[in-house]
Amino acid sequence: MSDPAAALTVSALTQRISAAVEDLGTLLVRGELTQVKVAPSGHLYATLKDATAVIGLVMWRSQVVRNGALPRDGEQVEVRGALSVYAPRGQYQLIATRIAALGQGDLAARFAALKAKLLAEGLFAEEGKLPLPVLPRAVGLATAAGSAALADLLHSIRSRFPRMPVVLASCLVQGVGAPAQIVAALQRLDRHPEVDVIVVGRGGGSIEDLWAFNDEAVVRAIAACRTPVVSAVGHETDHTLSDLAADVRAKTPTAAGELVVPSEAELASLLLASRARLDAALDALLSSARSRLAGLASHRALASPGHQLALRSQRLDELSQRLEEQADAALRVRRERLGMMALRLDHAGPRQRLRQSRQLLDERARTLERACALTFAHHGERLAAGAGRLAALSPLAVLARGYSVVRQGAALVVRSIDQVAPGTPIEARVADGWIQAIVTGSRAQALDEPGGESARVPRPRQ
Repeated sequence: MSDPAAALTVSALTQRISAAVEDLGTLLVRGELTQVKVAPSGHLYATLKDATAVIGLVMWRSQVVRNGALPRDGEQVEVRGALSVYAPRGQYQLIATRIAALGQGDLAARFAALKAKLLAEGLFAEEGKLPLPVLPRAVGLATAAGSAALADLLHSIRSRFPRMPVVLASCLVQGVGAPAQIVAALQRLDRHPEVDVIVVGRGGGSIEDLWAFNDEAVVRAIAACRTPVVSAVGHETDHTLSDLAADVRAKTPTAAGELVVPSEAELASLLLASRARLDAALDALLSSARSRLAGLASHRALASPGHQLALRSQRLDELSQRLEEQADAALRVRRERLGMMALRLDHAGPRQRLRQSRQLLDERARTLERACALTFAHHGERLAAGAGRLAALSPLAVLARGYSVVRQGAALVVRSIDQVAPGTPIEARVADGWIQAIVTGSRAQALDEPGGESARVPRPRQ
């Protein structure tokens, strides 16, 4: 058996480990920064990780102030610092003196890319969100069996509504097979005939722990549910794509239980208040009806029906008289209108119009005769004047004054003595006929003869 005096206490062992890791000195460590949190004291706490390992990181307030702008969750960083052991928990951690950002981490980049893709598809649109039922028939839970998140959900639901039915579809919420199991659980609950609302989620953790709720298949399954879905993943500061796809996001699983069921006590109080208001309204209605009935019972119409009959008879006589007067008045109006229409018909009838047309035709015939007579007289005067001018210009008038026209043959008019020779037969047209002759000779007209220009010596024609 070993010597108890040689055994180390936990504190002594921790001191030896602390001395060993501190001997490593200043280190430069690269990794992805997650779960960044600045405490009220000003110290920064975070987790530095890569694909296979995780280490806690602490930066004291004095170094935080000197470091300036700090990287955010999901960024690749280079940390300068030294290793230390936190004795109360037996954990080693990196005490950082400087943190420099190198770029966005792989998980954060995948998160941003998938978010942008699904956002462009409209998977997170508010108009597609379903309202939560006021009082569901049953609540469906898609989470890990035996988990703290399930315990919180059941406690929250049963503390508010102890008799609320709960349907559990257990599934992995972390690890390689988690997305497929979450999708199957959601589909089972969505097909359940009594589940009116579904809560899907888990407790808090690192971005790796929650990554199943950033899986594309899980996000699409939430969006495809016909039953309203509440996302309750992690703590209030944790955000996943499932939160965006769900109809409602709860800050924690406990808050999700409070969202999906009402308080039974509050419902009972509300029902009692509503019943009291309904009873009061019915009492008031009955009281008003009783008062009206009492008033009607004392009305003289019910006390003395003969008087009411007499009043109705008098009213009937008045209405009959008014009806007769109105009928007579209407008949007079109809007769007057009929007389006026008969008079208008007589004036506008075909006989009257025929008489007027005949009178108009006679007037226009007389007007036409007068116009024709005036036109004939005018044209007669013009014809007589033209005939006079024509007669004055006629060759016959010249012949009547003693002149004649000499023609050789049928068409040749003799205008000069040079046109005929002695022995040529000619015809002379005088006022009352033709004279036929033969030319025996010719002479020129002398200057002293009427119309003469020069004296010519008569010469015989050859």
